[in-house]
Amino acid sequence: MSAEPQTRARVELSYLATIEDFREGLGARARASAAARRTRLLLIAAAAMLLIGAVLGWVKKGSVDLPLMVVPAAVLFALLGAPRLQARRFHQIAAANGACRTVVDETGIAVANERQTSAQNWQAMPRYVETPRVFVLFSADKHASCLTILPKHGVRDEADVERLRALFDRHMTRV
Repeated sequence: MSAEPQTRARVELSYLATIEDFREGLGARARASAAARRTRLLLIAAAAMLLIGAVLGWVKKGSVDLPLMVVPAAVLFALLGAPRLQARRFHQIAAANGACRTVVDETGIAVANERQTSAQNWQAMPRYVETPRVFVLFSADKHASCLTILPKHGVRDEADVERLRALFDRHMTRV
């Protein structure tokens, strides 16, 4: 095997992940996980039922019970605000670990920062999603409990994004 194909099958990323990278990656996970989609649907249904109860109470009694007003607002906050807060927390943890250097090649993915290194073969992360900013790699379990977020701004040039996509398509299933 010549050195040329091996060189092409290796992509290096160097980056400091941003809050937006985490927000987009966690959002992709929520869309890719059936459990997360079900939870979101149940929260929306519960908030809608409580809102309907509040409207019916107002029409019948001329007033609304406080819990029927507070709970839908809390659910709305959970749906809209919690992912942003979670992304900020992940970013704080990542920032404390320093810059990341990731290598993706035919054997899998290796991630290193100032405090730790990890390597995973393709079987550990068999699924992925591509968003405009990031590639998100998921574990095999149905909850996508483990994920790796690879920001596209970490590559040297656009050709590396194409090589990453080709490696992922060869070894993983696009969700």
